[in-house]
Amino acid sequence: MEHVEYIINLASGINLFSIVLRISISVMCAGILGIERAKANQSAGMRTYILVSLGATLVMLTGQYMLDKFSTGDPARLGAQVISGIGFLGAGSIIVEGKTKIKGLTTAAGLWASACIGLAVGTGFYSGGIIATIVVYLVISKFKTFSDHLTHNDVILRIYVEFEEMSELKALFATIESFGLQILDTLLNNPKNSGCYNAVLSVKNPEDKTHDQILEYLKKLQGIKKVRMIY
Repeated sequence: MEHVEYIINLASGINLFSIVLRISISVMCAGILGIERAKANQSAGMRTYILVSLGATLVMLTGQYMLDKFSTGDPARLGAQVISGIGFLGAGSIIVEGKTKIKGLTTAAGLWASACIGLAVGTGFYSGGIIATIVVYLVISKFKTFSDHLTHNDVILRIYVEFEEMSELKALFATIESFGLQILDTLLNNPKNSGCYNAVLSVKNPEDKTHDQILEYLKKLQGIKKVRMIY
């Protein structure tokens, strides 16, 4: 019991153990969120999330260090600057796609939440930071399907497809439209030495088909190597 109390006291103060612990937890929490965003093909992935959370943690550690060492400084004020300053990075992840689709809002909100998690961990509020990480992860990874059930699927969907030949794209467009979807925008890419092409299609779903129905249908098409939704 004495050992547990000793470790808790160490984790609450500013020392080598607590610094390593807080930075490690911050990196772990942000990395979990960043990996999910990277899987969704978002511009802000694991490294971005880790750096945001790590920076926020360091700010709070610095504020607490200044208070303990020099009896001056205001950790709360430093944290407030992080919360307001993260806006420029979040705004950079929001882009307008075509004329009808704005994407990156969830990623921007996730970056802001990651900064807040870093602040919580940096000030020693470990349980709050870890619980918040779990909740944020569930929101950005699992709530999309639940939200679609509430608002239906007559929205603009983003579908990632890989195919072998560029000539197959025209047939793919015709097949998608015959399935009841409307193609609004296409972003093509041909990675070097990959041996295949890929595209991100922005489509409208006026017939309220489920995402599973759309994916299962497209996976059966000849020449399609990979297909998945981008959230």
